[in-house]
Amino acid sequence: MSSVKTGKSAEAPEKESKYAAYRKKEDTTQKPKNFKGTLFRLINMLKPYKAAVIVVFIVASAATVLNVFTPDIMGDIIDAFTDQLNNRLNGLEMDFTETIHGILRIFIFYFGFTLCEFVQVYLMAGVSQHLVCDIRERVNRKLSHIPLRYFDKSTKGEIISKIVNDCDNLSSTLQSNITTVVTSAIQVIGVGIMMFISEWRLALISMILVPISGFFARVISKRSKILFRKFWDKTGDLNGHIEEMYTGHNIVRIFNHQKKATEEFDEITDDLMDVSVKANFVSGLLKPILSIFWNLTYVLICFTGAMIVMNRIGGTSTTPLAGNIGFVVAFIQYAGMFSGPINNIASIINTIQSCLASAERVFTLVDEEDEVETDKGITLDNPQGVVEFKDVSFRYLPEKPLIDHLNLTANKGQLVAVVGPTGAGKTTLVNLLMRFYDVDSGAITIDGVDIRDVTRNELRKHFGMVLQDTWIFKGTIKENIAYGRMDATDEEIYAAAVAAKLDPFIQEMPDGYDTMLEEDGANISEGQKQLISISRALLTDPAVLILDEATSSVDTRTEVQIQEAMNNLMQGRTDFVIAHRLSTIRSADMILVMRRGAIVEQGTHEELLEKGGFYAQLYKSQYQGGIPPEDAE
Repeated sequence: MSSVKTGKSAEAPEKESKYAAYRKKEDTTQKPKNFKGTLFRLINMLKPYKAAVIVVFIVASAATVLNVFTPDIMGDIIDAFTDQLNNRLNGLEMDFTETIHGILRIFIFYFGFTLCEFVQVYLMAGVSQHLVCDIRERVNRKLSHIPLRYFDKSTKGEIISKIVNDCDNLSSTLQSNITTVVTSAIQVIGVGIMMFISEWRLALISMILVPISGFFARVISKRSKILFRKFWDKTGDLNGHIEEMYTGHNIVRIFNHQKKATEEFDEITDDLMDVSVKANFVSGLLKPILSIFWNLTYVLICFTGAMIVMNRIGGTSTTPLAGNIGFVVAFIQYAGMFSGPINNIASIINTIQSCLASAERVFTLVDEEDEVETDKGITLDNPQGVVEFKDVSFRYLPEKPLIDHLNLTANKGQLVAVVGPTGAGKTTLVNLLMRFYDVDSGAITIDGVDIRDVTRNELRKHFGMVLQDTWIFKGTIKENIAYGRMDATDEEIYAAAVAAKLDPFIQEMPDGYDTMLEEDGANISEGQKQLISISRALLTDPAVLILDEATSSVDTRTEVQIQEAMNNLMQGRTDFVIAHRLSTIRSADMILVMRRGAIVEQGTHEELLEKGGFYAQLYKSQYQGGIPPEDAE
């Protein structure tokens, strides 16, 4: 459990989460990205759904047309009532036929507008969900092709946050707000045209707000972009901390670090709260600022409209509606309909900025470079399993040497054990062999074929691998074993379990092979999980079997059982075993002793003990204590 590092951010003396270090590997400047490019990219992703989007625009336009005529009709209704009131005052007969017709028309218009709104919401819900589903599928495919280096520099919580939180934010924002933006944009255009047709002078007064809105929106959004980017980064930090504390909750309790874990959680949530408050406050400033100008605009419209009605501005008005009370009422409604969409956009600008920040974070994952794959059409048909490392050099970081000019040959059917102190390069050897990483120089061959000339899928079909860390998913024991080869028959699954000495344990389970395992195998022991992993690897019947500390989590009796199984399985197969417990590899055909990325000794167990070299020191240290200080890092 690492402690939280502190430091200064680029803008405030706030504490920096330890998870921020991973992000700095990707972007040391921590500056906001291209939000305009992100927006256009989201719009571009709507192309597969352009038919539905076109219908939405048509329906939105129809709704706007229906909506913009309602103030005019309302003005006619008021004027009709005013005329009938004058008739009553003058002792004339009142006729409300025109008024009733106006009420019927406005009801039909409102009904049509509501129907169009329903169609918009329905279509955009489908489009937004399909779009987010497409993004999630892209992310999922990308995770299958990203080099392991990406996972080395990113926390699990950060990746999960992008897949879950950011995609959920995209989904909710697109579904609830994209129709608002589309409708508002069309309504502003439609209402603006009607306002100029109605009275150009009042329309100009209303238009004063447009440049003012644009100015404040630009200033505020520029700042909110940065804050929402930080908000989602902090959310990733929080997910990373929760994932870390949950998976290691036993260790946290054993070492009484509950208080420290809680303090770290509180620190991250406090940072998240501060950034969230700032982001929402800054983005929320736009609406109240615009409200001030809108209220002033209403006063000017009412005053100027009254003056027009009274024919006090520019002489006699040429506007057909001038001189009627309904004209002023209708224009005030138009002004409200013009300001409403701008206020709507202002009220959701924080949500839009948050959505773009989430989209940007997801796109940084989608844009990661894929593993370089060179398909020369070479296949490994019935490989013999002869593995050679020819002058191989590799380092994870350019400035930190690891493996230099390594040469190694493992023949068919040999059991090759790789030992050495922590950091000597043992697991790196396997990572290179499996092409989790490619060598910097030199070559690795199988049966004389350079593994870089073979696709990773083709290469890994001929490998079986059991890692030190087991992986069990929620499902039956049979399903977990069959994960090694999904088309395996029940008989093949049973045979793999028997060979791995797993069958006796399964027979004791209430439902046998159909016993349901909990997530991460919480209802079975570590040793039993390891046996399942071994069975899974054996099911593939690989040409090369790799065991990376495969017996580190099992008891001595189970270890003996695994060793017995391994002796039978070695026949006709090349085996690589990485082990710290040197007692487990005494029978190896060849033991490679690694130190600082190089093979310093090789031979059988007895031969290496007789030499009295580094291997002998390692072996004796397990019983008598102590190895060279420079190798105990």
